[in-house]
Amino acid sequence: MKTNLTLFTKIATRSAAAWLSIVIPGILVSIIGLIISIYLLGHQPGPGYAGSRAGIVGAILGIVVMFTVAFWSSVLFVLSLSGFALFPSMASGYTLKKAIFLVWDNKLGDYFMEKIGVYVDKVMVKIAEKRATLDATLNKEVIKELKLEVKKDGDTNKWQKKILNYLLKKVNLDNIDWKGDPAAVKKAILVKVKEYIGEKLMPSALYVRLMLILPIVLMVLAFIYDRH
Repeated sequence: MKTNLTLFTKIATRSAAAWLSIVIPGILVSIIGLIISIYLLGHQPGPGYAGSRAGIVGAILGIVVMFTVAFWSSVLFVLSLSGFALFPSMASGYTLKKAIFLVWDNKLGDYFMEKIGVYVDKVMVKIAEKRATLDATLNKEVIKELKLEVKKDGDTNKWQKKILNYLLKKVNLDNIDWKGDPAAVKKAILVKVKEYIGEKLMPSALYVRLMLILPIVLMVLAFIYDRH
């Protein structure tokens, strides 16, 4: 148990470091891109964007004019603004996948499978009286109940619950026969979970790097084409 706790702490620390390694550069690039785009847009020649004060139509026309007058700066502005939400979201998805890989790499997959097995046992008892329910409705009800069991589990920390919820979200349970023998249902679910975790390789950070490079490329293009 002590060994598992040490490994979980190690994985949580590495996952947190991975999250910060994406969010911090991403936010910094977004801030710089926002400053540069606002500067370049504010120094464009012409009558400006006074039309944007004339209600919704004026605002839409102002945006159209903005993209017409300084296309690259406008794209940079939109991308930099969205970066404040985009990079934390990307970081969360990447670090959860990394955590799944580290869990399997450190031989901790059985811990999560045992947890899910306990949840399935509890849920199968709850849905015993709902066997007449349509399969699709029953499937949604079971997944909802499984997530509720995760939430109620007092022996599982917040980070472990994130991994459990992620697994329940990603593992395809649509073709499970919930009306079958409870032991067979449990076995089928655990096989799917094991297959999913076992297939997880180290997640690629390529798309993260591309999203960090894209604003820099736009900054260069904006300075080349939109600077007056």
